[in-house]
Amino acid sequence: MPYCPKCGTQVPSDAKFCTNCGATLGASAPAAPPPPPSGYAPPGALADLGSRIVAGLIDGIIIGVIAGILGALMFAGAWTMDFFGFGWFWGLFGGMFALMALLWVIYFTYFEGTSGQTIGKKFAHIRVVKENGSACDFASALIRNILRIVDEQPAVYILGIILIASTEKRQRLGDMLAKTIVVKA
Repeated sequence: MPYCPKCGTQVPSDAKFCTNCGATLGASAPAAPPPPPSGYAPPGALADLGSRIVAGLIDGIIIGVIAGILGALMFAGAWTMDFFGFGWFWGLFGGMFALMALLWVIYFTYFEGTSGQTIGKKFAHIRVVKENGSACDFASALIRNILRIVDEQPAVYILGIILIASTEKRQRLGDMLAKTIVVKA
């Protein structure tokens, strides 16, 4: 069946006018656009790399503030405690590293597993969904966020950025293994 060249609505092959927008149809309306090369059609418009970077920066600032507050509390307690048996300095450093890693996983997994959006993603108008368009669940959110440690290698998400820019579904490794995509909200 042909499609209206103005609005893209499917029209009967013998129609002279589009039933949706009223546009005049020529002798023959153009055929449907060809499917994507792989046959995969995302459930929504895929989020661009810029939106994902903006969301990541906002989320990073939020987590940094929370970690800073908790770190200050840890530092205040470090003078009187010996963390992990390594002395107060190394205990504090190790504690901060563990705290940051835990905060990242909890923050992203919770927000993406419940609503598909972190605070940064809400601001950037993007959302994490399963490849089939269903809502992202906790298991998928956990998988994609544990793999952030790989995606951020060798530094500042270089591997993740390369994968997002070069894959058809704009997925980083965590998305590929969790079978998730990031779409415009």
